[in-house]
Amino acid sequence: MKRLAILFTLVFCVGALMAQSEHYDTHPKFTHEATPAERVLLQHWYLNAKGTTPPVAPVTAIAEFQPMGGVLIAYPLGVPVSLVRELSLVTQVTVIVSSGQDSTSAKYYFASNGVNSSNMRYWLVNHDSYWVRDYGPWFVLDGNDQIGIVDFTYNRPSRPHDDAAMQYFIQNLGVPSFEMSMVHTGGNYMVDGYGTAASTDLVLEENPTMTAADVQAMAHDYLGIDNYMLLNDPLGEYIAHIDCWGKFLGVDKVLIAQVATSDPRYNAYEQVANTFANALTPWGNHYRVYRVYAPGNNAKTPYTNSLILNDHVFLPTSGNQYDNGAIAAYEQAMPGYTIVPIQQTYNASWQNTDALHCRTHELADLGMLYLKHYPLLGHQVFHESYDLPVTIKALSGQALITDSLLAYYRIDEGPWQSTLMQHDSGDVWHATLTGLQADSEVDYYLFAKDASGRRECLPYIGAADPFHFTLGGVGVEENAFAHLALYPNPTSDNIVLRGKNLSSMTLYNQMGQQVMQVDLDDYMIVDCHTLPAGVYVAVIRNDDGKTCTKRVVKIK
Repeated sequence: MKRLAILFTLVFCVGALMAQSEHYDTHPKFTHEATPAERVLLQHWYLNAKGTTPPVAPVTAIAEFQPMGGVLIAYPLGVPVSLVRELSLVTQVTVIVSSGQDSTSAKYYFASNGVNSSNMRYWLVNHDSYWVRDYGPWFVLDGNDQIGIVDFTYNRPSRPHDDAAMQYFIQNLGVPSFEMSMVHTGGNYMVDGYGTAASTDLVLEENPTMTAADVQAMAHDYLGIDNYMLLNDPLGEYIAHIDCWGKFLGVDKVLIAQVATSDPRYNAYEQVANTFANALTPWGNHYRVYRVYAPGNNAKTPYTNSLILNDHVFLPTSGNQYDNGAIAAYEQAMPGYTIVPIQQTYNASWQNTDALHCRTHELADLGMLYLKHYPLLGHQVFHESYDLPVTIKALSGQALITDSLLAYYRIDEGPWQSTLMQHDSGDVWHATLTGLQADSEVDYYLFAKDASGRRECLPYIGAADPFHFTLGGVGVEENAFAHLALYPNPTSDNIVLRGKNLSSMTLYNQMGQQVMQVDLDDYMIVDCHTLPAGVYVAVIRNDDGKTCTKRVVKIK
C-alpha cells in the first residue's frame, strides 16, 4: 500500500508538471540567436529589405520610459506567470496566440494563477517565437501628431510568422505604418524620445551595403533620430544586442553593466561606459552613467534586460548573490519608481543574453498626453526669474485643462510651490519661475492634465526625481554676461547674439566635437542652417577672456 501511495504521488507530480509545462514554450523550435541556416541567409538578407514612404516630418521615436498603454507578450509563455500577474495589476496585457485553442488554454491558466483577467486581451497572431521585443512594433509620433509604427526587415530569415506579425500589430492598433529598407531587431535598439538612439554595430554588419551615414540618414527620416550611436559590443557574445548590457533609463540616464576587473571584457565595458559619460545628451548635459554589477558567465545576471513600464521597473532576478545589488542600482538611478523583481522559474529561466526585456514589448499610449521640454540643468547665471517653454500635445484629441498646466518648483529643498503655465502659440506653453535667489539650488517638474483624464509629469516620475539646477551669485564674475541674449532658441536657421564686449563663440556637438567657431561683435547673426538638427553647446568668450556656456537647440 505504501508503495502504491508513493507511485500515485509521483504520477500526480509528473502529471501536474507536464500540464503546467504545456503553457510554456519549453521546447522552442528556434533559439534566440540565429540558427546556422539563418546565419547563411543573413549574408544576403539585406536584399529583401523593402522600404515605403517615411512618416511626415518632424518624426519623434517614442521611448520605453514615456507614457505606455500596455505591454505585449506571447503564448505559449517565455516569461514566468508571476510577471504576467504583476503586469496585469498595473496595465493592460496583450497576449498573442496562434490559435483559438491557445487562447482558451491561456485564459484558463492565467485565471488559475491569480492574473487580473479584466486587464487581459488576446490577439490571434501566428508567431514562431516568444521574443516579441525583437519583432515587435517601434512607435513614432509623426508631423501630423499621430502615433504610427515603423517596421523593418527582421534579422531572423527562417521565422516568417514573426516577421509578418508586425502587420497584425498594425491592424489591431489601427495606426499608420512605415517600413525602413533596413535589417534590424528590437533587442538592438534603444531611444530617448529626443532624437538619440543607440545600437551595437550589428546594424552595419547586417546591412553591408550601408555606411554609418546611410544608417543615420534612414533613422532620421523614419525615426527622427539625429544622433545614432553605433557602438562596439562589449559582451562579445553571439547576440550583439544592446539590451544585454545597456539601457536608457531616461533622456540623460543610461545603465551599463559592469564586470570584474579580471574579466577579459572589462576594458570593453569601461570604454562604452566612458563613451556615454563623455557624450552630451539632447538636454546639453553629460549622461549620468549608472552601473550594475553583472558578471555573467556561470551566474545569471541579465540586469539591464529589464522592462520600464510607466512608473514600474520589472527586473529579472535569478536568486543569486548579485540580485540585491541590482535592485539597489535601479533604486539609486530611478527614485520614485516601483522596482518589481521577477524571479526566474523552472519553465521560464533567464539567460545572460535573454531575459525579461527580450520577451516583452511595451505598447505606446496612443492617446498619450505628450510633454517635451529642454530643462535648465547644471550651473546657471543668476536671474530672479526664468521662463520654461514646454510643448504639450493631447493626442487623445481632448482639450487641455488649462488651469492644471503647472510648473512645481522649490528653492533649497524648501516647500514646493506652483506657477500656472501661459500659452504662447500652437502647442507651446511656458511657465515662469520667480522669486529665485542667488547662490541657491532649484528643483522643478512640469505637470499637465487633459479632459481624457490623463495626467502627466515631466520628468515622468515628478517630484521624486525633478530637474535640478544651481544659481550663481551676483558678483562681477557672474555679471560679465548679464546683458547677453541668444535667440531664437530653438532655431531652424540663424541665431542672434547680443551683448557687451563679446569676442568669440565656439559651438560643440553632442559628442563634444567642435563644429563652428566665429568671431563676435556686440551684435551678430550667426548662420546655423547647415547644422544637423540636435543640441549644441555654445562657449562664448568676452574681451576679458571670461566664458559663458549656452545650450543651442537646432530644429529641422
